Amino acid sequence: MDSLNTKHLGFIIVGVMVVSLKTYPSIFIRNGGRDTWLSMIVAAFIIILFMLFMLKAFSKGKSMVPIFFSAMGKPIGTVCICIFALALFATLVESAAVEANAMRTNMLQNTPIWFLILMFIPPAVYTVKKGKAAVLVVTIIAMVLVSISGMNLAVLTTKYKKTEYLLPILGNGITWGMGKAMIQMLGLFGCAAISFPYVKDLKETKKLVKHGMIAVLFVVQMEIVAMTGTIMTFEVDLVENMSYPKLLQTQLVDYFRFLESGELFVMLQIVGGWYIKHILTLYALLIVLKELNIKVKYLIYWISGFAFVAAYLAADNLFILFEFLEYYTYISLVGFVIIPLLVMIVFAARGYKVKECFVKK
Repeated sequence: MDSLNTKHLGFIIVGVMVVSLKTYPSIFIRNGGRDTWLSMIVAAFIIILFMLFMLKAFSKGKSMVPIFFSAMGKPIGTVCICIFALALFATLVESAAVEANAMRTNMLQNTPIWFLILMFIPPAVYTVKKGKAAVLVVTIIAMVLVSISGMNLAVLTTKYKKTEYLLPILGNGITWGMGKAMIQMLGLFGCAAISFPYVKDLKETKKLVKHGMIAVLFVVQMEIVAMTGTIMTFEVDLVENMSYPKLLQTQLVDYFRFLESGELFVMLQIVGGWYIKHILTLYALLIVLKELNIKVKYLIYWISGFAFVAAYLAADNLFILFEFLEYYTYISLVGFVIIPLLVMIVFAARGYKVKECFVKK
């Protein structure tokens, strides 16, 4: 398990992509309205093309930092890598803050935010410090369980969904709100880029594109089904005013007056999903900083300490958190989509050549 292969990378892509779009879709639905699912299809199509191009480029030169330096030169490349690293840190804050706030808002209302974050970040640090093997094992197990629970919920909530809530399609035409929702969702789909630092550890890249694209397509179809299912359950006017509609959706589950507590499935998805995204992001950030030769004693503790403080400040107030998440969608778009795409276009134009002077010996 110490050796990373392309199948492992597929699980990593699923782990970093899946949870954000499912947890707080009301941010996009407020902009896109009833037709948000159409905006998601457009965003999904763009991210599929983006990942196809990026994975093909990475199969030519495996290490992220040398590629950035070779394409843009060391000064500009360093700036681009730093922007990517800042987006990674913002993702650490997002994962800790949303998990804690979602649990307090829906299940543990009298529990202080700092306590929930304290039960989240130290275990993540422990897992990451155990190394790549531990991160991969936890990711694979958690993603299998989260996927199974998601499929169960899709079946259990079917009888509560009404297709008429999706109609009329494009009743107001194509609006700016749909475009804004598409941009925000593209930013969160762009979290797939968190997997890029892991490419350097691949033994071979022969099937990188194949396994990477299978993972992306798996997430895309899951998100489209989840988005349409949410709108079909509550109708768009209600969803716009819900903080975490998936948690409320599963509380409807009731079969034979016995099978209830569907929110337990979502609790697994939220706690497990955000935990996996956090540890994968933290490990990716450490890889990037190591390649930049940034050596600070107790670095992982410094990063996690700053993330703890930032997550607490964001999550303690629901309105502040959702304002942060609005900005985060654009941070993710710039750091994970626009910057890497521009770098890879230049890298491709230069013939996919990595300069030896930038390759760490």
